[in-house]
Amino acid sequence: MIEKISKPDDLFTIALEEIAKATGAAKHEFHTFTLGTVNRGFPHLRTVVLRKFEPESVNVLFHTDIRSEKINHLQECSQVSLLFYGYTLRLQVSFNGIAGIEKDPELTQYQFENSSADAQKCYAYGTQPSSIIHSKTKEELQPDIQLPLSANQLSTAKENFVVVRIVPDKCDILCLHYSGHIRVRANRTPEGWVSEFVTA
Repeated sequence: MIEKISKPDDLFTIALEEIAKATGAAKHEFHTFTLGTVNRGFPHLRTVVLRKFEPESVNVLFHTDIRSEKINHLQECSQVSLLFYGYTLRLQVSFNGIAGIEKDPELTQYQFENSSADAQKCYAYGTQPSSIIHSKTKEELQPDIQLPLSANQLSTAKENFVVVRIVPDKCDILCLHYSGHIRVRANRTPEGWVSEFVTA
C-alpha cells in the first residue's frame, strides 16, 4: 500500500476504496466500525455494521432500530465520530460528521427488503433496545417471533427499522508502516475534499 502513496489524495482514495469494498464483504475489516455519539455531555461508543457507502458524496449509512438509544443521542446532538480500523490493512480511518435518519422512503424500503430475514427479525420485537428485562434475551420474551415472520410481525419490523445517513466533513487517515507511518487529514470544502500530510 505504501508504495501507492505519493501525495495526500492517494491515501484518501485508498481509504475510500477500502470502505467501498467492505459494504458487501462481511469478512472485510471495515465491514464494522465504531460509532461515537454524545449524550448529556458524555461520549458513547458502539460497533455498527456498514450497510452502504456512497463514494461520490462520501456518505456512510447503517441500519438501526428507531427506538434505540443511539437515535435519541442523534436527536440531541447530530455530531458523530466514526472509526474504521484494519489490523491486516494497517490502516485507520476516522471521520467527523453529521448524522440523521434517512429521509428517502424508497431507499429505506430498499435497504430493509435487501436485508436478510434474520436481520429483519431483529426489528420485530416489542421490547425496545436497552430495556431492562427479566430473562437473558428478548427472544425468550417473545418466542412466537419466528421465521418466516407473520404479516403483523413484518409490519412491526418495518416500522422500527431506520437507515442512518452520516455526512462526514473531516477525515483523518493513518497508514502504519515500519519505515514510517503516513497520516493524512482531509476536509470537505464547497469545491470538494482537500487533503494534506500531517505528522503521524
